[in-house]
Amino acid sequence: MAGKLCIYVRDSQHRADLYDSHGPGHNFRVTIREAGSYGTVWWNGVNYDDVWLTLTGEFGALVAGEFAVPAGTYLVLGHSCTSDLNINTQIAWVQVNDGETISVNLVTTPVWYCVHAAIAGAVLGTAIVNANHVPLAQIAPAEVKAFEKAANALLDKLPKESGVSLPIMPVMTVEELRKSFSKAPPKGK
Repeated sequence: MAGKLCIYVRDSQHRADLYDSHGPGHNFRVTIREAGSYGTVWWNGVNYDDVWLTLTGEFGALVAGEFAVPAGTYLVLGHSCTSDLNINTQIAWVQVNDGETISVNLVTTPVWYCVHAAIAGAVLGTAIVNANHVPLAQIAPAEVKAFEKAANALLDKLPKESGVSLPIMPVMTVEELRKSFSKAPPKGK
């Protein structure tokens, strides 16, 4: 027996709508991977590593699809690539049981969000070195500093409305993240 994933690509500027609800959109494909091993899902003769969505939105773009999968836990990523545009979605982590239908809503990721996430990753992120977590800024301090400066300069050049589409999830600056990390966590129940 199998479960079913019903996948929808959502518009980051109009979060309740499908991606192409406000004008011609782009066709999307999805990658569905096993969450535990990150391995490719092959099932019933289908390779789910890069499959086209199958259902069209209001303006005819492929922005939704239904896929039968064996019971399991999956990572789902949507992507569209045209001659002038490359769009990825946030990654969804989903679990489906036999006979169950799960809705998976993928939200497109504006470049503004990606740049902020890259800065936070470079400045605050760690790399695993000999089984120890070592700050990336400690491994390559000059490169991280140069990257942060260049990425912030890029953010300054982006149109201000490019950030309006998000606060899907608020993006914190490095300073805001450091301040947040300095607070003691609440006691567990």
